[in-house]
Amino acid sequence: MSASKPANAVPASRFSTRRAAARPAIASGGPREDGTPRVTPGVYLLTRDASPQFTRPIAVRVIRERTGRSTYDGWAWIEVYQLDSRGEAIDRRELYVRPDGMRPAPPPPHRTPARCAAARAAG
Repeated sequence: MSASKPANAVPASRFSTRRAAARPAIASGGPREDGTPRVTPGVYLLTRDASPQFTRPIAVRVIRERTGRSTYDGWAWIEVYQLDSRGEAIDRRELYVRPDGMRPAPPPPHRTPARCAAARAAG
C-alpha cells in the first residue's frame, strides 16, 4: 500500500534551489571587503550624514542589510521600517545609505494608551 500525500502538502517545486537564491541575503558580522561596516538590526536616526536625501532626519528600525545588490564603496542597501514619534512603524522602505553615517537611537519610551490608563484608574 502506498502512502498518500496529505491534502495540504506543499509542492516540491516550492523549495527548489532557484527560489532560495532569490531570497535577500542577510549581512554577516564584520566589515565588507571594501571596509564598509555592516549594518546590524536596530533603531537608527538617519540624517544627511547617512545620505543627502535626509534633509529632515528620520528614525528607522533596520530589518536587514541587502547584500545581494551592488553598491559603491562605503554605501549599502537596507530594508527598514520608518518610525513615527511614538516609535510605531508607519512605512516599510528600502534605502541606500552610508552605514558610517547612521546614528544608533534609543528606542522611544513605551507609552500606555490613555484608554488603558483610564481603565486602570477607574478599576
